[in-house]
Amino acid sequence: MMKNITIELSPQEFTELLQAYQTLQMFLDKVMSPNELYRENFLSGLRSAQLEVEIGQFEEVHSFDDFLR
Repeated sequence: MMKNITIELSPQEFTELLQAYQTLQMFLDKVMSPNELYRENFLSGLRSAQLEVEIGQFEEVHSFDDFLR
């Protein structure tokens, strides 16, 4: 089980972290297909979620607590 930790980032650090994530994602998109990166059950869930969004079958959330419900 993973231990919960609190990480505090400045706005600048958060921006840099997101940029690094996007850079890594763009690189992986170029060299690997999603089928190589993810397990089939994740890809199936992703396709299902995309379909739900396309047909408008979702609930808008306004807070993280809403998301957890």
